Amino acid sequence: MNKLQPIYRKDYTLSEYLIHTTELEFDLTETQTIVTSKISFYKNPKSNKKTNILFLDGIDLELISILVDKAKPDYKLVEQGLEINNLADEFILEIKNCIHPEKNTSLYGLYQSNGNFCTQCEAHGFRQITYYLDRPDVLSVFTTHIKADKQKYLVLLSNGNLIKQINGSTTWHDPTPKPCYLFALVVGNFALKEDTYITLSGNEVTLKIYVQAHNINKTQFAMAALKRSFAWEEKRFGLEYDLDIYMIVAVDDFNMGAMENKGLNIFNTTYVLASIDTVTDKDFIDIEAVIGHEYFHNWTGNRVTCRDWFQLSLKEGLTVFRDQEFTSDLHTRSIKRIEDVNTLRTLQFAEDMSSMQHLVRPEHYIEMNNFYTLTVYEKGAEIIRMVHTFLGEVGFQKGMQLYFQRFDGDAVTIDDFIQSMSDANNFDFDQFMYWYSQSGTPEVSIVSDYNHNDKTFKVFIRQHSQCDYFFPLRFALLDDTGTKLESGILTVKDKEQIFIFNNMDVEPTPSWLRGFSAPIKLKSDLTFKQKIFLVRHDSDAFNQWDNAQQLWLSLILIPSSINQDLFFDAIEKVLKNTFLDGSCVSLVQDKSLICEILTLPSEQFLHQQQEIIDVFEVHDKREKVINKIIERFKLLFSKIYSKLNIYQPYELTPEAVGNRALKNICLYYLAISGEFELAFEQFKSANCMNDKMASLKALIVSDNSYKNIALDGFYHEFKNDTQVMDKYFSIQSSASTANVESIKVLMQHKLFSFNTPNRLRSVIGSFSQNYVNFHNQQGYELLTNIIIKLNQSNPQIGAKLTSVYNHWQRFTPKLKALQKQQLEKILAIENLSNNIFEIIQAALK
Repeated sequence: MNKLQPIYRKDYTLSEYLIHTTELEFDLTETQTIVTSKISFYKNPKSNKKTNILFLDGIDLELISILVDKAKPDYKLVEQGLEINNLADEFILEIKNCIHPEKNTSLYGLYQSNGNFCTQCEAHGFRQITYYLDRPDVLSVFTTHIKADKQKYLVLLSNGNLIKQINGSTTWHDPTPKPCYLFALVVGNFALKEDTYITLSGNEVTLKIYVQAHNINKTQFAMAALKRSFAWEEKRFGLEYDLDIYMIVAVDDFNMGAMENKGLNIFNTTYVLASIDTVTDKDFIDIEAVIGHEYFHNWTGNRVTCRDWFQLSLKEGLTVFRDQEFTSDLHTRSIKRIEDVNTLRTLQFAEDMSSMQHLVRPEHYIEMNNFYTLTVYEKGAEIIRMVHTFLGEVGFQKGMQLYFQRFDGDAVTIDDFIQSMSDANNFDFDQFMYWYSQSGTPEVSIVSDYNHNDKTFKVFIRQHSQCDYFFPLRFALLDDTGTKLESGILTVKDKEQIFIFNNMDVEPTPSWLRGFSAPIKLKSDLTFKQKIFLVRHDSDAFNQWDNAQQLWLSLILIPSSINQDLFFDAIEKVLKNTFLDGSCVSLVQDKSLICEILTLPSEQFLHQQQEIIDVFEVHDKREKVINKIIERFKLLFSKIYSKLNIYQPYELTPEAVGNRALKNICLYYLAISGEFELAFEQFKSANCMNDKMASLKALIVSDNSYKNIALDGFYHEFKNDTQVMDKYFSIQSSASTANVESIKVLMQHKLFSFNTPNRLRSVIGSFSQNYVNFHNQQGYELLTNIIIKLNQSNPQIGAKLTSVYNHWQRFTPKLKALQKQQLEKILAIENLSNNIFEIIQAALK
């Protein structure tokens, strides 16, 4: 592909040929893999083109033989594929080619991981396996034969149901037509965790999780999470699984989190392996969410898939919404919402401000892998959530049922999904489609006016974007006790709108955008005192947290703009109301909520509030507020910590999670104040990884006599656990004492592996977010050299790290100039991959 030639959505055309069946045979050895394909093609009756030429995608393939209907065809090898001429309307194509998974470091296509073979085919990995119509709108029934040395490889897996097994070979058949990006193959030596699930209609599904033998004791939670996913999908959406077997394979070397290949999910071990000794509370819940996400793809992504890759959010945005609901239904909905919005506003809003800003449905791309982004996933999920808000649960489910009735087994577009929602509910979503065709984050302002004489409360809403977005604004009007005077949803669709509320005997305090009902930046005329009131009295947990965040922002960036003592008084009352006479009297989720309220906005989020990013000024201002918090609340934090720091058997209940969250944020502040011995005692006595990690993080905030003892103890206890060692590397790379030299030392560690994405992310990815220590010439040079090395070995990961420079133009002049130098240095290297080139090109524009 010419690096200067983007692919455009407007240029989409139907495939001239389609595929009935695909039969594949893999003969795997240590030095090569021979792939034999037998593919039944037919002319697409919907295509208007009259041609007898077929182009098949193929990259880095060694062609051995090719036959069309048993005869040698008129063909030629071309850049990025194979062209066959003079074809009939129907024919059988047989191809034999050779590939080298043992040399494949890109972790794309078919590659080896710790001696095991596995695949990653989304978005364009299948073309690195054999010549094929590598596009999501061409669906086929697959049969896969696998042959390998039975002495070396005991497990031979592919999609679908196992129909034949002989020593050293298996045959798999997937009866559901699928695009090739959902193809999967795994060959190797794994231990097996097995269970069954009985569907609502009485079908027995065999559940299998394959991991390396030493990890088999950490699969129980994943299996239970998978069964919960099955049950939730049936209860909430009425959808059942459709094969006899569902398999998960976990490998260390994987570029992404997981992949929803039909019936054979391949996971990064980070999102499968779990025990109370090795993962935190958040890890447990994230693992459950990712397992659910990949399972929910069975219908939203597999049974109904994307027509083209510009429609990626059709499956990902919708499935993220579904996994968010899954977690919300099983855990604490309010805390889940706060976490999701915090991620969206910290990371996706930043993406909207970067050089890689793009639409939820992009109009063009050079490398599709660069568009697996927060905009497509998280913002896409927020758009689905707005549809749900407009229609309600019943209306949304009606739309989902119609969507599946119309398109099961098909490859469709975002428009098809929205049209299903519209038709099922007689709801006009035409204006709503701006959310898919406009980039950036909409900005909205609200001004209100209360008239004492006629008892009216007027609300003036203005949109400051180029187009008029259509969105739901959830609200409540509260009296001076926090009681709702009125609540509901305002439908916003015009540039300027006025809403009038009558019979308001008292001036209400408005609670706007409750539950974050739309992904917008909202600026309201709420006063300082009203925000304080909402922190204390709003029944919407999200808005309690959000107003606290706004006050923290003001205190950090413009401290003269608020009354610190009044704000801290409100925080103190919230803290004290949690405990009365030594007993907890608040709702269980309140402790998690208080933890969120006590957590300051991140430096990354603070950068968004600056026209010119000054990483050092932001860091210093934030540190000053942390010191003020400690000065005011240290004694109270100590009392709360003492009450909560009691031995309890580990549970993942909302109450237990909340207790640990509040306890550990108190410990964090206490450690900063110098209470290192307290943190070290918790480190030694912790009965779960959640508390051990919290105490370790508290100990590395600065140099102290316990820091190295704890790190050494942590290492010797967990050095044989790959996932925990990722935490070990990450926590050191994120420490305030980290610098380029210490990072280089970590990269020389015997457990560091440059070619393992998780380990590279734990060191370099973490250090790039360690702003005051990373942002200097030495930090940039370190990152750039790694990107250049990854350009050859794993450009997909290289592109992710290159995106660190996406905001370079917004930094202070010195750092801006240094980052530009790095971008130009990367651009100048020979054979720059499309992945990295696209990021660099966008940045330098």
